[in-house]
Amino acid sequence: MSNPYLDNAFARPLPFRKRRPVIFWGGVLLLVLVAFSGIQSLRRGPLSGPKVGIIVVDGMILDSENTVAFADALLLDPKVKAVVVRINSPGGAVGASQEIYTAVKRLAEAKPVVVSMSSMAASGGYYIAVAGKEIFAMPSTLTAGIGVKLRVPNAEGLLHTLGLSAKTLTTGTLKDAGTFDRAMTPEEQAYLQGLIDDMFDEFVKTVAQNRHLPEDKVRAMADGRAMTGRQALQAGLVDKLGDFHDAVARAADLGGLPHGAPQLVEGPEKPYSLLRDFLGACMDAAAERAAATQQTQFFY
Repeated sequence: MSNPYLDNAFARPLPFRKRRPVIFWGGVLLLVLVAFSGIQSLRRGPLSGPKVGIIVVDGMILDSENTVAFADALLLDPKVKAVVVRINSPGGAVGASQEIYTAVKRLAEAKPVVVSMSSMAASGGYYIAVAGKEIFAMPSTLTAGIGVKLRVPNAEGLLHTLGLSAKTLTTGTLKDAGTFDRAMTPEEQAYLQGLIDDMFDEFVKTVAQNRHLPEDKVRAMADGRAMTGRQALQAGLVDKLGDFHDAVARAADLGGLPHGAPQLVEGPEKPYSLLRDFLGACMDAAAERAAATQQTQFFY
């Protein structure tokens, strides 16, 4: 009878990776994760000395909690002398964008804050950007997109085809406005349009105040159009053309740091998960799409 732990061809023990493959490859994976964690720690920079904080706003803005918490931590850290807000976002939820804007504005009242736009910083991304002291964009960055939209899903036809219906009892005629299982009434449409108009007015005034532009000029550009970085510079919506390194250098200069590569502390930290890397993006996208079909959402 052959021994499963012997190489029968040479009558010698099999390598450990073949005798205990689960333990061996599990150990290799653990070492990779530990090494990755160490690299992430190095990216966040040393614990001592003056630093430039980097607030990363990446992707659709649907939640603000971690970003706001990190901005507040930078505000309280005396070693952080300046901050760069790195934005790569097409926008997102109105409330979340406003919360991040408020946190950045609070930070900018105490320390120099420079904004660095990546490939896109539009709508809610631009709303956040105007809280900074200076805004850098690349020539082809897509930015601006000043406006508000309301997505109201309507699955009435599909539900009718499936033979499904619902009856909703409310305490007022507008309590059920924007429901997905029927078309809006004219009264509901006027009501929701009023909400959008009020949010839009606040957006325009925020841009005008922070960019020191006449409100009428901002309103004339606020038809939802995107602009390139070069167009935004001409319109007064950004200050300079430059990349992330230019923004970091400017922030360091404003913060009084010595010339050279400053120490960086980046966040908010995203917990690393191998499973999330492979499956998380797909799961998040599916969840967002499912939620979008079930509720009314306001977006910058």
